[in-house]
Amino acid sequence: MTGHIISDNQRRAGPEQIWRDPETNILMGTIGEPKYGFAEVEAYPLYDLNAHAKINQKLARKDITDPDAEHDAFLDNELRNIAQEIKANIISAPTYQKFAALRSSTNSGVNIINVWTELQGRRDRRFAAKAMAREIPVRNLLLSVDKANKFQGMVNIDEGQLAQLKQLTYSRQTFTASKYGLKFVIHEEARLKNVHNVLQDSIMIAGQKVDQRASFDTITALETNSTQAALGIWDSFVASTARSTNSPLDDIGIAELSIEGSGVGGEMTHIGMHPISFGKYLANSYIRGLAPTTPVEYDYKPGERNLPGVDGIKLVLDNGFQQGHVHAVDAETSDANTLYLQGPQRIGSAHDEETGDDKYFIIDYHLATVAQTQTGLVITGAVSPFVW
Repeated sequence: MTGHIISDNQRRAGPEQIWRDPETNILMGTIGEPKYGFAEVEAYPLYDLNAHAKINQKLARKDITDPDAEHDAFLDNELRNIAQEIKANIISAPTYQKFAALRSSTNSGVNIINVWTELQGRRDRRFAAKAMAREIPVRNLLLSVDKANKFQGMVNIDEGQLAQLKQLTYSRQTFTASKYGLKFVIHEEARLKNVHNVLQDSIMIAGQKVDQRASFDTITALETNSTQAALGIWDSFVASTARSTNSPLDDIGIAELSIEGSGVGGEMTHIGMHPISFGKYLANSYIRGLAPTTPVEYDYKPGERNLPGVDGIKLVLDNGFQQGHVHAVDAETSDANTLYLQGPQRIGSAHDEETGDDKYFIIDYHLATVAQTQTGLVITGAVSPFVW
């Protein structure tokens, strides 16, 4: 989650809350909390995050001729006018006017002398485990998933008899999203003493924490799947040879046959593991070959890519996975193992006139849960974990 937080404290008659619609990616203004949908609270559109992304791409290519085009993402005229006014009167003001008071001799108490212009420690590590779940955006906090109870197989019919009637039935699972919140404050003193944009730095870090929470919750759900013990560890070698003792393709193949042979129609689409486990997977002779002529693929960065050695399967690397545990799941079809319910997100701000502090908050509703137990497995004991 990335983007700008829209402050609404300058509007006299504006929305009490601002929510992101996960289906349309549009910020909606509401009078209350939408428990069952935006219609019940008479929500109205404020800002189009899809247009925001397109405008940023055009700005990067320098192909916008209209100076007001960067405000085209605003769907509310009043909010658009406020944004234009802020840019014209504050953001576009000469720098010497903004910081003249700070640099004057009378304000030596807040005068900045020895400050690095590069901010250290702002970026967080990447989180990718959410890709192991099938994401479903919903506008309310409840998600109902139907599971079809298929017909039994065809039977032999004697002469003169009719086939037995079958009826397709469904069983329903209902999930409720959990509520997560993050609130941060920007003190008036921080704005006066810092050369950095404290607000934007805080927004960036807050967005990373939302992604972190999503990935951790997904991993927690995946760990509840049934386990399949590996036939042998992948990082052992036959004595006095460069040939691996065990093949990871055997364990992955058994997992795929178990998932796709369960009878529910699922497919193994994703494999998830720790980067160290992936390194030992690449070093296995059944993957690298006994006499490789090309360099081994060395990329331990968290993220999603194709699984070397197995066509059509996606690999997800994340530091949050337990070493030695390899997750094989269906993350794409209607019989996906784990679902990631992305509910509404609320963002807003509050200003304290007495202290000059600004408080910003992000409320996120989501849930990672196993919906189809037969389309996910945890291969245990695949590698020998170690601490570094």
